[in-house]
Formats: sequence, C-alpha cells, structure tokens
Amino acid sequence: MKSKLPELVRQAKQGDVFAFARLYEEIYKDLYRFAYCTVKNSHTAEDVVSNSVLNAYENIHKLRKNESFRSWMFQIVANECKRQFRLQSKTVPYETDVVRDIPQPATDPTDRLVIQQAFDLLNGQERLIVGLSLYGGYSGKEIAHFLHKKESTVRSMKSRALDKMKQILEVSDDD
Repeated sequence: MKSKLPELVRQAKQGDVFAFARLYEEIYKDLYRFAYCTVKNSHTAEDVVSNSVLNAYENIHKLRKNESFRSWMFQIVANECKRQFRLQSKTVPYETDVVRDIPQPATDPTDRLVIQQAFDLLNGQERLIVGLSLYGGYSGKEIAHFLHKKESTVRSMKSRALDKMKQILEVSDDD
C-alpha cells in the first residue's frame, strides 16, 4: 500500500472521496492508538480522530508533498489532541478508560496494565512526545517539527518522560 499512497493522495486532492476513504482506512488504527495513548479516553480519542480526518479531508489540497500524508495526518491528530487538552482543562477532568488493544512490549497482561498506568501518569506533552515516538514511529526531528520545538528539547523531554516511567515501574516492581 505504501507505494500506492502518493497516488491515492493525488486522487484525493482531485476530489476522489473513495481514494481519501482508502487513505483513511490505511492509517486509522495508528491514528487511533496515538490519540488514545495521548488523551487516555476511548471516546475522546475517537472524537480526536474524527475531527482530524474531517479537517484533513477539507484541507488535503494544502498538503504539499503527497509522500508526507502520514506525517501530515499525525500532525493534525497531535494538534487536535492539544486542542482537547485545552478544552479538558477548562472543564471537568475526564476519567481514564479501560486499556484496550494497545500494543505494549510486555506479554503479561499485568505488566501491560502497569506500563499503561505509568504512561498515564505522564503529562499531556510527555504523552504526546512518547506516543509519537513509540506508536507513531517518528524521529525526534519529526516530532520537533510537529510541535514547533527544538529537536534537542524534544529529545530531553522524551528522555525525562521515559525516566519518569522507568522510576514508576521500578517502584511498582518493589511492591
């Protein structure tokens, strides 16, 4: 599908709804995982992805490089997650949803839950950076571009976030 991706983007830019639907189908799971890991709530993650896809559909003509579709979509989702954080901070805090089908390196369900809980304790910016890196597969340079930050800042924020998770996991191992 990757070799067909730029062609589908070209078709979508020309108004082909079916081409855009195929693009959406190709990337939905990754976008949802990223959004869910960032906002920690399945309903909010679904809203984030829906809003992002609508935004992308309406603005696909603005995409400069067809090969950049995937990173462009993740940037839109990241921006929508940040918007959701701003909305959430103005309203009642949301509850964490039950952890579902998010791939984790641990094989024991208890370990996966502990890792998810450690991830959930990160602040929104940290979850965004770790999520883009681990779930989106983006480099520090790409994340820096998405978030309009220096690459060194992103690297240090990611490192501190992973250290924080490691400390949380070490404490839970002691229990």
